[in-house]
Amino acid sequence: MRFITHTWFYRRAVGDALSILAGLAFFLLCMLLPLVGPAGSQVEHASINKTIFLSWLGVTLLLSIGSVLSKWERVREENAPRPIYSLLLFITCIITLIIQLVGGFSN
Repeated sequence: MRFITHTWFYRRAVGDALSILAGLAFFLLCMLLPLVGPAGSQVEHASINKTIFLSWLGVTLLLSIGSVLSKWERVREENAPRPIYSLLLFITCIITLIIQLVGGFSN
């Protein structure tokens, strides 16, 4: 399936904005990490902490996926540089999700 390259989503500014937003969202996710750590998982509102963390992780994942998709089409069409940092951020978010789902942060 070929993407339409004249849409707004594949513009350089959109890819850059999504990358910046994904990076800022990951920064906030790192600040929320203590909510699901050993101290945050032993309080009475631990389920709310986990919900907030997973919700923000979902936002970060969506922004990083959007960033990678927006930039990857430019790689194919215009031979632009590959979005290495956006891909690393996406992989880091996936690893964070897996660790959270298996309960690795609360031990």
